[in-house]
Amino acid sequence: MTRVVVVTGATGVTGRATAAALSARGDTVVAVGTDSDRLSTVDAADRRVVDLTDRAATERLAADVVAAHGRVDGLLHLVGGWRAGSSPADLDWLTARLVTTLVNASEAFETSLVAAAAGRLAIVSSTVVRRDAPPTTAYATAKLAAENWLHQLTARWSGTEAAAVTFVVRSIDEGEPGGHGTPGGSTPGGSTPVASTPVATLAAALVGLWDRPAAELAGARIQL
Repeated sequence: MTRVVVVTGATGVTGRATAAALSARGDTVVAVGTDSDRLSTVDAADRRVVDLTDRAATERLAADVVAAHGRVDGLLHLVGGWRAGSSPADLDWLTARLVTTLVNASEAFETSLVAAAAGRLAIVSSTVVRRDAPPTTAYATAKLAAENWLHQLTARWSGTEAAAVTFVVRSIDEGEPGGHGTPGGSTPGGSTPVASTPVATLAAALVGLWDRPAAELAGARIQL
């Protein structure tokens, strides 16, 4: 069965790889980004330039996508961003990218995802998020907030076939010689290189979400 999947942050390395993998499977990919030139090079059936920090614009996006394609089976929220600091300005910048965009997009597409035969929502988080200690950086604080939002969605979606999932990586290997990736993807502080998850592995895990039942996936935190 083919699917209609919205990939936000589609111009990033993970977004591109995931869009290509979905398209190769025969799915209809709706690629969302903020740069029309970069978005034009993403492998997708439908490309939309939208600022997801704008709630009204995000709601219009969801309505337009459903009108154009009839349904939405998945939202793979791959909007990224990283800063090393812990200042209020750093936290504001990261929160807008990593949390506000997620809340806006997930709520805009929520009705469609819950109505789908197997609605799936996924984000990529980082091993810097710990459950046994408070966050010590703005990046960890924003990532933790994003994960907590998915916990709220999991509770709201209880009893449905929709599932919200968090994939956790130390870094993402972009496949460049000598590269160690970007956050959910970066070596924080640019210090000692860390083991990376190949972007193809992450993309395959995202595409494979529909191979597992909602009861198994709901609220899952899967480390790659």
